Amino acid sequence: MSAENSNRTDHGRIIRWCAIGDSFTYLNDHLDETGYRVERGYLSGILAQCPDLPLQLTNIGINGSTLEDWRTVSIPTADLYTVLLGTNDWHQGFPLGTESDFENRTDRTILGNLAFLIDRIRAAAAPGARIIVANPTERGDFVYQFDYFNNAAGSYAPWKGQTLKQAAEAILQYAAKDGCETVDLNRCSGFSPENAVHFKRLPLDGTLKDLPYPDYIGVPFDPSRDPYPYPPEAAWMTYDGLHPSQKGNEILASLFAAQIRKGWH
Repeated sequence: MSAENSNRTDHGRIIRWCAIGDSFTYLNDHLDETGYRVERGYLSGILAQCPDLPLQLTNIGINGSTLEDWRTVSIPTADLYTVLLGTNDWHQGFPLGTESDFENRTDRTILGNLAFLIDRIRAAAAPGARIIVANPTERGDFVYQFDYFNNAAGSYAPWKGQTLKQAAEAILQYAAKDGCETVDLNRCSGFSPENAVHFKRLPLDGTLKDLPYPDYIGVPFDPSRDPYPYPPEAAWMTYDGLHPSQKGNEILASLFAAQIRKGWH
């Protein structure tokens, strides 16, 4: 889906912006899939924070996607590309890979798939296009509000021998090494397991308790029987342990907007 900011600047032309990403990006245009816990996604927030830039947004984010999935997705010609991927790669256990994997564009590795995606963007890009790569935020325990069986532990512990922070740091390092601009969401957004939500509502000792992090770690959640653990008042940086709340989206928008403005004033 697309949205256009019709203001013009001295550029004299529209800046075609293609947003590539997973659910964080996809949900910008599918607020119903947040249960309307979010009023405006981070992409719309960027547009709101850059009213003087003639940005024309095409959002091609894919819900649940990994970097591997983007080996075959069609990428349109644009003047600006933003990329926010990696959290699903980490959770699905893709190995980070090595510098050799990055250089050889090795599939089934985070770094190899990142390099392959950057190549594909450059092949589609307009002359002089900018590529801004961001890294994933930290996360708490995720439970999807429309399917409680879709749940995952937070980033407070390694998964398949890797921490999310390791993956996030490597994505940023190698994207910069390959000549891309970067936005360090993992470090600068402030997302953490501690503030992903105010609490997780779980049955404990025969009654429902609102447990903050880290008290909820290890307390069983039965998706077939227990109520949804994140009522609206539990939202903090996220509304479901993973996806940005309105507050979280505005922070992401500010960090991206600041980087976009560095190239266009």
